[in-house]
Amino acid sequence: MLLSGLGGLFGAYYLGWRWGAGFAVAGAWSALNLKALEHLIRLSLRPSGRQTGAIAGAMLIKLPLLYGIGGLVVVKGGFPIVSILIGLSVPMMVMALKAAGQVLAPRAALRSQDGTPDSRENEKGRLGGRNGT
Repeated sequence: MLLSGLGGLFGAYYLGWRWGAGFAVAGAWSALNLKALEHLIRLSLRPSGRQTGAIAGAMLIKLPLLYGIGGLVVVKGGFPIVSILIGLSVPMMVMALKAAGQVLAPRAALRSQDGTPDSRENEKGRLGGRNGT
C-alpha cells in the first residue's frame, strides 16, 4: 500500500489530483482484496478443518462490501480509467517481483558460497596475477 500511496502522490503532482487519487485508491483496493483472499484461503486450508461459518461470513463481507466499493470507484469516482488500471496492477507487480527475488537470490547466494571462483579471479589467473604464475 505504501507504493500505491507514493505513486498516487507522484501521479497527483505530475498528472493531476484525480489521476493520483485514482491510482492510490485502486492500489489500496487491490491490496485489501488480496488480503481478504489470503484470509479466505487460510480459513479454508486450516489443519483443524474448514470453518464454514467463518468462510461464509468473510464472503458476505468481501463480495458485497469490497466489490461494491470497487464498482462505485470505477463508475462514480470520476478517476481516469488508466490510473485505476495501473493502480490495480501495482500489488500484483510487487508480488511478482518478490517471487522473482526469492527464486533468483538464493541461486546467487549459493554460487558465491560453493567455492567456485568468480569471474574476477578467473581473469587474474589468465592475466598472470597472483594465482596465474
